Amino acid sequence: MTSATPLFTPPSERLFALAAHLPTPALVYDLPGIRAGATTMRRDVARLPDAGLNLALKACHTPAVLREMASLGLGCDVAGPGELALALECGFAEVSATGPVFGGADFDTLAAHGVTPDCDSADQLDAYGRRRPGTEVGLRVRVSLPRALEGDATFAADSRFGILPGDPDLPRLLERHGLRVTRLHAHTGQMTPDSLRYKARYLLTVAEHLPDVRTLDLGGGFLHLYRDRERALAALDDVAFLVSGWQVMTGRRIALRFEPGGALLAPYGYLVARVRSVEALHPVFGARVVTLDASAWNLAPWHNRPQVLALDARPSDVPALVAGCTLYENDFFGATPARARTLLDVPECRRGDRLVVTATGAYTMTNARWFNRIPPPEEFLFDGERMLPAAEETVPATAAASATAAGTAP
Repeated sequence: MTSATPLFTPPSERLFALAAHLPTPALVYDLPGIRAGATTMRRDVARLPDAGLNLALKACHTPAVLREMASLGLGCDVAGPGELALALECGFAEVSATGPVFGGADFDTLAAHGVTPDCDSADQLDAYGRRRPGTEVGLRVRVSLPRALEGDATFAADSRFGILPGDPDLPRLLERHGLRVTRLHAHTGQMTPDSLRYKARYLLTVAEHLPDVRTLDLGGGFLHLYRDRERALAALDDVAFLVSGWQVMTGRRIALRFEPGGALLAPYGYLVARVRSVEALHPVFGARVVTLDASAWNLAPWHNRPQVLALDARPSDVPALVAGCTLYENDFFGATPARARTLLDVPECRRGDRLVVTATGAYTMTNARWFNRIPPPEEFLFDGERMLPAAEETVPATAAASATAAGTAP
């Protein structure tokens, strides 16, 4: 097998040249990079029979970016009524839905737009069946991964989401409400080639016992899957072989879906910030502390180990703690589950210099909080030539109202 080219497409120098003139903090999305990455990932997934790529909408709520993804032919997965309204407004042709927030009249709203929810608990399934008896339903399945496939970034048997296939309430609820399971959904956090193979076998086995299933959603977690694209492609080929064999054995056709978020968008976002202060050597931390005019706590609590680049040239990188601007002790960029303070390679800098924090294109604005009432950064789109404000009208009141009116009462 020839070595597979990397998924990530580096940005042009023009992006950084234009970013140097932006007010800080600013969040820049590299549209050419997003297009290239999504196109490559769609082509990879197409190695599987009847497979499609959906964006996990929880990764990004910026309409201009979402319309770009929809125009590339991606579908999306939504986790609440507000995300459903946003997905419909942005033109996604295919929408899936899962999340504990859905209930009551939400189910009618989903059905009105041709969306079958993937229920993630027995109680939610019962509420759905009472509201919409005799209809199709999806199930979010809790997968027990072997210990060797578990890691700090996985959520399998320890996930709070999903129904165990062996739950004795499951067949009783399906029969009581006359529900037909047409879709199985499993998201276990970050995914490796081996865990992808395991999840495919697991869901195909469950689908054997549910004769109406016609779609398997294998979730996201592509950041880890694509650490080695050659191994990722080999795993996709193996899953294609499994699915083809299953279809021959059962005489049924089945479609596959994937729903990455971070892998589609995170590498193509750049947070431009200005240095507020530099402490050459913190007496307890034993390291340089560089404080920015943007906050990791408010924007990037999940962004582990980004790169920090200089817009104002300096000769070399030096390890440092990169702190945010809130009055919160653990406001540091690059935090990991094990360490709140992580040393990053940071260019030599002084107060007033501009730095760029990479890998901020996903789960940044959707995670944004207003601690200390510090506003979020302005968002910009780099289209390959120009730097354009991403700000535009929010979801029209009619669409937002239709989702809000759905309610969440059981």
